[in-house]
Amino acid sequence: MADKIDIQTLRLFLKIAELGNISRAADACGLSQPSVSRSLKALEQSLNAPLFHRTGHGVQPTAIGALAIERARMVVDGCDGFVRDIREQANGPSGIVSVALLTAYMRAFAADLFDEVRRKYPGVMLRMVESFSVQHEEWLAKGQVDIALITQYRAPRVANEDVLAQSDLALVGQKPPTADKSDILFRDLHGLPLVLPATPNGLRVRMEEEAHRQGVQLRVIFEADSLEAQLALIRRYDCYAIWSEHLVRQENYGSEFHACRITQPSLPRYVVLRTTTHHPLSRAAREVALILRRLIGNAHQICNNNGPCS
Repeated sequence: MADKIDIQTLRLFLKIAELGNISRAADACGLSQPSVSRSLKALEQSLNAPLFHRTGHGVQPTAIGALAIERARMVVDGCDGFVRDIREQANGPSGIVSVALLTAYMRAFAADLFDEVRRKYPGVMLRMVESFSVQHEEWLAKGQVDIALITQYRAPRVANEDVLAQSDLALVGQKPPTADKSDILFRDLHGLPLVLPATPNGLRVRMEEEAHRQGVQLRVIFEADSLEAQLALIRRYDCYAIWSEHLVRQENYGSEFHACRITQPSLPRYVVLRTTTHHPLSRAAREVALILRRLIGNAHQICNNNGPCS
């Protein structure tokens, strides 16, 4: 009986599961509700199992239906991957590749990434978005982006983690907070007016953990999950942001602000490239990831050769 189930039936089944409503699934697929109901009934008969509980508000998967959803998604993804891979082998990488970049990296690499992808793979359409790491991880988990840059503030625990760059954190503001203009002890952050992102941002969590360990009071006067907002604040007021030394060099902020590397302990920031596990990665996405990895790696090498931030 399984030979009666085609890929379009499975796509329709997954749409019903996604929307939880047969009428909405019919609208989304441009079909009539009776035809969708007949298709679902035929699928249940072929599998000899009820796939949904009917409720007053729509449908909910049965236990066997939940298993069927998982397996159907694997089949559909496999079919899509088969078509995509064969087409790419015949015609070169193609399709949409979604990339989530951190704000500073968007400014620094978006145009270069576009130029190289367009030159090498004209069939690939880039879709770029930017946010903070927490949002990037959520997008990856949901399959809304193929590739994302993530920041971490502890050494990666996975041996094969794709670390593109590492840079220590620095206190950045209009004037040096101590006589030593190059370094500042973590304990000397006590009471300084700080502009930090809000929890659960990884930087904020790491700072709070170390402050608690050392008994340091972090005086946060403004919370901003935006690099541009932080920049605007430290330009206007006598306060400080905490950025990586690499960001200071990359954006040439050393000519406008004083940057003191935080020590005892040093707080490294890791930039990691991750890809979605929600769906198979296309060849186009793999090629874009290789280009992005090389662009960032080269930029960090050049920047690091310019010496410490000032």
